[in-house]
Amino acid sequence: MSSIKRLKKDINYIFGDIIDEVNIKRILKPEITDEQAEKLIEEAVAAYENFYQKIHQGRKAGNKKSYFKDLTAEINKAVEDLTKKIEAM
Repeated sequence: MSSIKRLKKDINYIFGDIIDEVNIKRILKPEITDEQAEKLIEEAVAAYENFYQKIHQGRKAGNKKSYFKDLTAEINKAVEDLTKKIEAM
């Protein structure tokens, strides 16, 4: 299991890239409305805040290894879902 500090950095990096990808897609495809892009950005920010909060809650978890393994799987699923939405834009 990687450290909590590393997990926080990974989340910052991943969700920052997702937001950048939405902005790039908005620039390259003029048919994408600002509302569509903003909705995805807001969804990415909400997911980021949710996972960041769950990291802090995990410090009090009884079985930390299992908690953070499940959290990592949840993060990967959220990133996959957001990526699919970006590709569908």
